[in-house]
Order: sequence, then structure tokens, then C-alpha cells
Amino acid sequence: MNPSIKAVFFDIDSTLYYHGFHDIMPSAKQALWKLHEQEIKLGVATSRCHSEMKNAPSFFRTFPFSAIVSDGGALVMENNEIVKAEWVPSDVVQAFVDYAQRHHKTMRYSTVDGNYFMDMPRQQEKDMAFSLYLNLPKVKPYAHDNILNLLIHVGNETECDALYVQFKDRAALVNYHMALECTPSDTDKSKGIKTLADRWQLPMEEIMCFGDGENDVKMIQSCGIGVAMGNGCDAVKAAADFVTKRIEDDGVAYALTEYGLI
Repeated sequence: MNPSIKAVFFDIDSTLYYHGFHDIMPSAKQALWKLHEQEIKLGVATSRCHSEMKNAPSFFRTFPFSAIVSDGGALVMENNEIVKAEWVPSDVVQAFVDYAQRHHKTMRYSTVDGNYFMDMPRQQEKDMAFSLYLNLPKVKPYAHDNILNLLIHVGNETECDALYVQFKDRAALVNYHMALECTPSDTDKSKGIKTLADRWQLPMEEIMCFGDGENDVKMIQSCGIGVAMGNGCDAVKAAADFVTKRIEDDGVAYALTEYGLI
């Protein structure tokens, strides 16, 4: 066992959750149970909204995770209790709402209680969401709710880049080139994890994190051991202390074994 690591956080999609068969890899399940038996704190850090976890595979709903950092870091929960919640500024939300309505774009937003499409989405956005999560957000018009995270589908890179430039100083943004994700300013997964580390009186050096996407880079850089999945993007691989195998090649279990945690 590596005695220096006291907590491990995992991104979900393409890190723990394999879209090839819509479940966590069997080797990863076994690895997490071994870590739990050693009383290592385990958490997930995801851009998924909290309510989406209700529709996740049973492992995510039944495993005794110590904490969940969701909505890209805007919501931090420990043992199903809210530790911290941060909101996208209402003027920023309204600007995105106005843009989506004016240009007939699909917008998804999340609150503490749910995950919603602002209007009936186009079929391609429904297909995309269902292919990723095997469920769809409900349709609910925006009514000045407290918003943790929103995503606007724009359809082309030029428009997405222009929106990014327009809002980058007013919120935390992730540019997917065909969609733009927005969370509160100065919010990301690493800060959610830091909130929990302080609560647990753990230095970040005693935390290990796994991720695959650009929105995992700060998380990977902030912890003691940052692991990038072999299927991850170039940016997260460059930021990592260790690049493990691909998710479908048991990359999570491989890295944990290499570091002597299992």
C-alpha cells in the first residue's frame, strides 16, 4: 500500500464509466472496493449534474463514495449533504437564455434538484444526450432558478469560440467547440476537491486524481498524484504525473497497482 495517499477522486465519463457498454469496468469496481477496505476516502469529480447520478449504473448509486463533486465543481456533497453550492451569476444565465431563445439554440441547465432542457431540444441534441447518459433531462422553462451549470449547443466552432470570448471574464467556461459549458467564475473540480480536503484535514499532496478531459487538467495538476487515462486528451496527459492505459484496457486498476495502492 502507498501510505501517502489518503483519498482518490475519479472523473466519471471515459474514466470510470465506459460508454462502450455503459457501465464501470469490472476491474475498476474491484479496485475501488479494495481501496474502500483500506479506509481510503473515495470520491467522484464530474461535470455531470447531481441529479444525473440517479440514473447512473447501480454501482455509482450503491458504492459508499465519501463525496461527490458535481456540476464541474459547483456542487460539493459529502454523505449526501451539501457542503458547498455556487451559482452562475443571474445576469450571465439571462444572457445565455436570451441568446438561446434569439438564435433557437438548445440549452441545458442544472439546479440542486434537477437537470433540464430550457425548451424542447432538437432531435440531434436528444440523441447525443441519450447516447451518453441513457436518459434525458426534463423540459422546464427557465424561471430564475439558481443555476449550478449550463450547457448551450451552438452547432459550429466559430460561434462557440465567439461566445467563449464574450463570456470568459464573467464565468468559468469549457469550450467543446460545438457546445459551451458554463459554471460559476473561479469554479472547477480542483476547488471542489480542495474544499473537501480542508474539511478532512488532508493536504492535497495526499490525494490522487484520475481524469481524461480538458476540464480535468486543473484537478490533475492540483493533487499529489495526477493520472491521465490513456484515452484522454493531450492536455490532460501533459499535465499528469502518470499516463495509464485506456479505460477499456483496465487503466484505473493498472495505475492503482503501479502506485502500490492495490
